[in-house]
Amino acid sequence: MEYVWFSLLIVAMVGMWWLAYRMEPHWSTKDGRRFMCTTQDLSNPQFPGRKRETRVVVTSDGALRVTLKNGLRRRQSVWTLIGKSPDPPKRLQVYVAQQRTDGKAATMMSLRVPAKSRVVPVLDAALAGIELD
Repeated sequence: MEYVWFSLLIVAMVGMWWLAYRMEPHWSTKDGRRFMCTTQDLSNPQFPGRKRETRVVVTSDGALRVTLKNGLRRRQSVWTLIGKSPDPPKRLQVYVAQQRTDGKAATMMSLRVPAKSRVVPVLDAALAGIELD
């Protein structure tokens, strides 16, 4: 009987790990200008980076202030939206941003947000170049 309970415990732990791995972290303010999403580094197209939880603030001029969490350290940078995926995964929207350093294109990153999020109209406006209030 002890083996049955132990195996049920292991199955429950594996199930919770699988569910946590599949979840997309997302949070946004009511106006959609500050949010948390999943990003992925695209600087090497053959080997994209791993998915990371990221905080983003959309400024009034459409720039993205991104805070990447790397262990206990946080790194801030400014990015510009350059595109949107025409065929995103189910229930997601994928945007592509590019970091600019000294006026030159540097690295690229994808932002994954839920399709029904308040963030989608804000990012679409920033992508279109519309100034945000």
